[in-house]
Amino acid sequence: MRVSKSMLSIIGVWLALAVWVLLVPSATFANSNNVELLQSGHELVDGKMMVTADVRVKYEENVSLLVVGYDAEGEIIEIKKEDHFIAGGQTKAIQLPMEHGEELQKVDVRALGSITEPYKVLEETTVAKRDQMEAVAAIKNGGKPQLINVVATAYNANGKVVEVRGTSNYVVENRVSIFKIHLDAVHEIDEVKFTVLTDDRTYLVDSGTYMKDGQLVFTSVVKNGDQPQKLTARATPYSADGRELSIQTAADFIEANRLFNHRLTIKDSNATRVAAKYYDETGKQEIEKRGTLVTVNGKGVAMEQSPVNLEGNVVVPIRAITEAMGAGLEWEQETRSVTVTRGNRVIKLQNGSEIAYVDGQEITLAVPPQIINNHTMVPIRFISEALGAQVFWDQNSQTVLIVR
Repeated sequence: MRVSKSMLSIIGVWLALAVWVLLVPSATFANSNNVELLQSGHELVDGKMMVTADVRVKYEENVSLLVVGYDAEGEIIEIKKEDHFIAGGQTKAIQLPMEHGEELQKVDVRALGSITEPYKVLEETTVAKRDQMEAVAAIKNGGKPQLINVVATAYNANGKVVEVRGTSNYVVENRVSIFKIHLDAVHEIDEVKFTVLTDDRTYLVDSGTYMKDGQLVFTSVVKNGDQPQKLTARATPYSADGRELSIQTAADFIEANRLFNHRLTIKDSNATRVAAKYYDETGKQEIEKRGTLVTVNGKGVAMEQSPVNLEGNVVVPIRAITEAMGAGLEWEQETRSVTVTRGNRVIKLQNGSEIAYVDGQEITLAVPPQIINNHTMVPIRFISEALGAQVFWDQNSQTVLIVR
């Protein structure tokens, strides 16, 4: 059989297309236009609200169905989710029961595809119960499995922290996990804020006190690092006149990257406040409270100088961040400038100058590099993106997430 030139051309195009489909990762297709919620509905069945949804995808993807239920006052009282793999070009009918039934006056249904962020907080709420308050957060994971820690910090009407509790869950890629945290200081709580932690550092997240049955209760959360260890808490209560009362201690063995939930009922009824210190397994190294965190692919970046917020821009020690990203750094004392290299990429910056150069191309910085406590500080978004990484900022958790 003789094949014409036009036939060969068509065959070549199809072969090229086939190779392209094989070589391009499936994540290429995971965009906001890939997942479509065709229709949804809900009805009461045996006291439960049964939600149904038809979801279609153009290309295969792990799809998360998120359902948020509201009461008559417009408050979120229930969050449910279902994760399903849907083959390309297929439509899947999904059913999901909501426990609150007739209490639900409105139901919001969302079909979610993959995300580019390491994680994303979809919804958060609190539900008051008889003796407890339940803090609930729905979080969608990014493209790799990881342990996600969520901390709920409760404040009273004066902005004082009254209770801190956390929970952990290992979440596979492109799935949604719903975190539920029970808080006991229900009558003192005015507001709850959530903190998401996925790094590998050790630090005190926060602490607070509240009254329960006439006694002072102290709670705190410590995030453990990448090695399992026994953590020790040393709590010192004080009376209203500043007198030190009997010290109480507690210890617990914590797995790597998980949370130490410390809850202590103060025995002395004269106690009005508590000061606590935390130590690693040696009993010598005190654990400090966290500040702004920086992670590269989930690994916390150790910094002698903490990140600083300048005019809404986070600046960090350039040496710490470039070393964490596998880049070289040269300092020129005479001009007070630095040169960063990674592969063929060359970045030049000068202290005090808003002009930087990336492979010879001039870039204007939001804030100039400057020396703080003998460390050259540079805008983290600029240096990370110049080295080919993506940068995400989690406002609630005060964390810079760099993904290479």
